[in-house]
Amino acid sequence: MRMLCLLLCLPNIGWAAPLLRSEGLATGSDGSVLYREVHWQDGPQAGAQRWVQYECPDGRPFARKQLPASGRAQVRGYRLQDMRSGQDAVVEVASGAVRIQWRESTAAARRERELALPADAVVDMGFDAAVRQHWGALMRGETLTLPFLVPGRQQFYPVKVIRRAALRWEGQSAQQIEVALAAWHGGLAPRLRLVYADADQRLLEFRGTSNLRDAEGGYPQVTVRFAQIAQEQSREDYGRQWSRPLIARCHVNKA
Repeated sequence: MRMLCLLLCLPNIGWAAPLLRSEGLATGSDGSVLYREVHWQDGPQAGAQRWVQYECPDGRPFARKQLPASGRAQVRGYRLQDMRSGQDAVVEVASGAVRIQWRESTAAARRERELALPADAVVDMGFDAAVRQHWGALMRGETLTLPFLVPGRQQFYPVKVIRRAALRWEGQSAQQIEVALAAWHGGLAPRLRLVYADADQRLLEFRGTSNLRDAEGGYPQVTVRFAQIAQEQSREDYGRQWSRPLIARCHVNKA
């Protein structure tokens, strides 16, 4: 009966072609491993359905994120659940608006708000799609200003996106992209640094504030490296991984 319940609770996906699987390794400022991001994607399209499982250094999962398929990958919603802190977020995008349900921790009250969706808005992992969409402009040295949703603040904030430099990343030709707030807003992380591959505009490295709370209730500074290109893996493997119970005792030190 327990296995039947787990199967029924799996996200609704077809069971034909294999999924694409990739990993990101998150480390702190001292180089210690904080967690691993395991990404699953239902095809190569930017708007394909996606799932992310966050795992402790010992491999046990503690948080999950689900992103529905969307024709507008830049602004699709998501659901995030972190068993360590009780952080729970639901972001839904429809009819020119975004609805946010946010709970910071198990002890916090759930807050809800609906906002109008600005033109060229970016929500969560939709930033990846935005970079690829504007790749030509970035390579020409143009500075982009995009409204980025900060769900914990339940507000869009303007961020500036600019190409900083060409570089070599583990033997690959790549570009460093910097993201900064267009104006100072107290308490918000002022800067992110990202590295994208020239060949396919794939995210190789993220440096900035994690979207997951640590054991002390803060959001640590992390480096997440995506060293390997996504590989096909069976949906049965995905089902086995996703059906594992989330744990609440994965300790992540604040960097």
